[in-house]
Amino acid sequence: MLPLPAVSIRAQWAARLGALCYVAWGLFHLSVAHDIYNLGFAQTGIDQGRLYQLAAYMLCVAMFAIAVAAFGNWRNNERGYWLNICVVGWADGVWVLVVVLPGYVPLLRGLAPPALFVVGAIFTTIARHAARKFPDVAI
Repeated sequence: MLPLPAVSIRAQWAARLGALCYVAWGLFHLSVAHDIYNLGFAQTGIDQGRLYQLAAYMLCVAMFAIAVAAFGNWRNNERGYWLNICVVGWADGVWVLVVVLPGYVPLLRGLAPPALFVVGAIFTTIARHAARKFPDVAI
């Protein structure tokens, strides 16, 4: 077996670092889902139900990001790339517009999760560009 070209090795590392960023994003949001669920205990009626619904949504998005990172981004898969770019990007975009910009959380605390997304997106974009330039090289 021939050694991989340096471009391929860099692309592989970029894909895996990006995947790890998405996993970290997902793990953080699992914690957020748990916190939202716990907030529901203090509520009753529709307020409790809506908090539980929000916790379930957060849980689903977090698990989705982790699964796509593990099975798609880690392997530098194009579908995985676009799935996490779109879903995680949308989730963080809504977070920034609805919570961070109005000032409901401090700016640095509010931008930490989107920063993980941006770093993951940069690394996986680097990996995807390398895969497009050298399609015959296994990554």
